[in-house]
Amino acid sequence: MKNRQDKLIGPVVSLPTFVDNDHNLETEKQRKHIRWLMENGIGVDGNGVLLIAGGYGEGYFLDDNELFTLIDVLAEESAGRAPTMVGIFDLNARTALRRAKYAADAGIDFLELGLPHYACPSEDDVYVYSKYINDNADIGIMLYNNFWVTPPPGFEIPYSLMERFIDLENLVGYKWSSASFSHYIGALKLFAGEFSFIDNGMMNSQGARNGMTGFVDFFGNVAPKLTLKKWDMFQNGRYEELDQLLYKLHLDTDLKMGAPSMASVADGVFGHVRWEVMGLHVGPNFPAQAPASEAVYEHTRKVFEASGVLDHVEWDQAILEA
Repeated sequence: MKNRQDKLIGPVVSLPTFVDNDHNLETEKQRKHIRWLMENGIGVDGNGVLLIAGGYGEGYFLDDNELFTLIDVLAEESAGRAPTMVGIFDLNARTALRRAKYAADAGIDFLELGLPHYACPSEDDVYVYSKYINDNADIGIMLYNNFWVTPPPGFEIPYSLMERFIDLENLVGYKWSSASFSHYIGALKLFAGEFSFIDNGMMNSQGARNGMTGFVDFFGNVAPKLTLKKWDMFQNGRYEELDQLLYKLHLDTDLKMGAPSMASVADGVFGHVRWEVMGLHVGPNFPAQAPASEAVYEHTRKVFEASGVLDHVEWDQAILEA
């Protein structure tokens, strides 16, 4: 367990899924993008984890063959040079296990395992679901505290459940955020020595100051130097600088401009909007997801320009044609 936990550090970069206009996977483009990321330092030498089929990578909408193809592409291109992860978001634990076993056999290091949700789960529901995967697939598990998808009254991973999870040898960490700041920090205070916590949506340095081992990141897909700059500040305790950078990237301009309303059945649409604005074109969202309005694209463009994000972009779409 400790060896796996030691690898779950740094920026967990959520990759897009490249498709043509009919939603057929474009695996050669996927491979070229993965190679480019590693050539630019993402995932290698302790600098994070490559995550395929996460929420931004359309993980909710992939059938088995598509998911297995993406797993194979990531495993082959990383070839042990970078830690790897695959997103699994299934109510059916047998489906989740089938996918987890395939990933384990392919050499993937970790699962991003979403909480089961249809009705609001109980603590025991989440425990037996996680234990079922833990006991039957030889792969590290980063459990996703995606509390916002659970119906009322809502479910967040409680401290009592984390205590029970200590005995599950493959459950090594959490993709962590919380509706409560006290719960967000409290889990770190109590369990950062037992698990790797990966900050989801890192808005400030509080997680880093209290034991987080990394953060989820989408900028790295187009701006790897920016992602590695955040990681350098994070791991070396340069918290004031990190706060200043994160405020500029995420809060200052967005608060001033005011965002148009947007809802989506999953995260893929949000990823597409951001990548399109930053010049990374990966194909259309999987059906059936309502497309973002032009107002959302225009707002995102203005925010990225004002915050300086676009000044960090290194990606060139011509890389895919090389």
